[in-house]
Amino acid sequence: MLCYHVERSDGVRYEDSRYPATHELDSGEGEAAWLNKIGDMLTQQLYPGASGPHPLKAFPQHYHLRVRNRGGDGTRRHDYYLYGYPDSDEDKKKARDPAPKYFRSVVEFYDHFLWLLSDVDMDRKNCSCKLCKAATEAPKEPRGASASAPPKPDHGANPPSAPPGPPGPPGPSGPSPAPAPTAAPRTSKRGGPTAPMARTASTQAATQAAPLTQPDESSLFREGEVVWFRKIQEAFRLGIVIRNQLANPATGTTAKSLIKPLSHYRRPIEDVEKDESDMRPFLTFSVPFILPSLQGIADQPMETVMWDDVEAHLPHDDAMKGEALTLEASKIAATRVDHSYSLFNAIVNTGLPANQQSFGGVFLGCEKLGVFEAVRVVIEQHEHAEWSNPEVTFAMVVKAIILERADQGEHLFLRGDIWLLAEFSGTPQGAVNSEQLPPAMRREKAFRDRVKQAQGSYFEWVPVQINATKPERSIRGRFYESEKLGPMLNPQWGEYVQSGHILPIQRSLNNRFDSRGSYVGRKNSRLDAVAGAVPPGTVLNLGPHVVEWA
Repeated sequence: MLCYHVERSDGVRYEDSRYPATHELDSGEGEAAWLNKIGDMLTQQLYPGASGPHPLKAFPQHYHLRVRNRGGDGTRRHDYYLYGYPDSDEDKKKARDPAPKYFRSVVEFYDHFLWLLSDVDMDRKNCSCKLCKAATEAPKEPRGASASAPPKPDHGANPPSAPPGPPGPPGPSGPSPAPAPTAAPRTSKRGGPTAPMARTASTQAATQAAPLTQPDESSLFREGEVVWFRKIQEAFRLGIVIRNQLANPATGTTAKSLIKPLSHYRRPIEDVEKDESDMRPFLTFSVPFILPSLQGIADQPMETVMWDDVEAHLPHDDAMKGEALTLEASKIAATRVDHSYSLFNAIVNTGLPANQQSFGGVFLGCEKLGVFEAVRVVIEQHEHAEWSNPEVTFAMVVKAIILERADQGEHLFLRGDIWLLAEFSGTPQGAVNSEQLPPAMRREKAFRDRVKQAQGSYFEWVPVQINATKPERSIRGRFYESEKLGPMLNPQWGEYVQSGHILPIQRSLNNRFDSRGSYVGRKNSRLDAVAGAVPPGTVLNLGPHVVEWA
């Protein structure tokens, strides 16, 4: 029988006098149940679908169970407590030794167990268990205190770089270790010192004032995103969202978006207003091939193309040339946007090296992303056994968006925690890891639990990597909730859900860079990204609190 074993431990052995008198040593019955449960949870994370018991061989060194027995015959109850967690610095300063801290359930201890397995530096700041969070978090400011600077992104160990992706987008120049608060400008790994990033005075002022806000995850389509919209029946065209109108249940108003169709600047098209039911995220459809005769201009900046000349030489009837070129130009525009990005809400972070800048959000390809939300990421073979399984859902909670300048150019990368959505048998034991997850991931779990409840199973987000770093080419795109997107992708979605089956929508989505085109890279603004595809003088509404960074 396969057993798991953990060699690292932060456990401490205490004098018996420090334990509560009612907490007696466990006879072994509780320990076996805990070790089996921890092994089951780890198996579901590493090898989803594997059968057979795979218990943990033993608790980490100096960790042990104690039990409090309650009630009498027929009503006897056993409450278990896992001891061994070390005293904090504050505990050591106290005149009298306090009672040791403990974990009250397997679920409480599991995050700490994963930290022991994965963090070779054993930096307690990287552990998400409730005891470590309480020990490392700064005291909360009293109500009414003035707002402080935006929080620093959490920088941890970086995984190896991703395998070669689509041509063009570079990865970071190398791992970025967690910097000290007084870090000096570092030297590029490729050579001489790297110059600090320059900003204009006006941009600097906006940087310090820009709030760090949670994205509106309730909006399926966001302002500034390139989307598909229904033109007639099943014919969809490409456009950019320039204004959203949220649904109002009180008045029966549905969510709508004002969309500017993509074309070329010589042939502007009137804006259209569409319900969500007539829209699709960009990554739900593939961009069709452009005409072979236009391949020569596909990689040119659209504002430099002589569109009148191009239209005159199209192999179409004169009456059809204008409409045909509009369609081809929209394909070219969307592909160029898909291979570009622009940044907003720069964050003043003195803890970063001089050649790095942190941001609150990014227009990544055709989508709008922000910190503290979920994205789909490329999982590599060495990172998880189910790395290539399209049925398995991986998501990274973005904690930092970093632009790094090196001798060979700019590199965009994201840092955050990677999670796996795993299915378990039985009934939920309460919210697990919910405080660390954005609303979209919590709603995904709640939806799946409702659908699968009759089948006796439930879902949990379990951590795969803490403080992972992913280069630009490893970000697949936004994480979309099954309940919202599923009905748009499959007309029989409701029938599947009623029968207790949830179709894996993530495998139905394309990934960024799937469109055929050359890498464009960073643009100074979202309007720059669609330059030449919209009329001169176009104004984009990018949503509240968005301050673009050039």
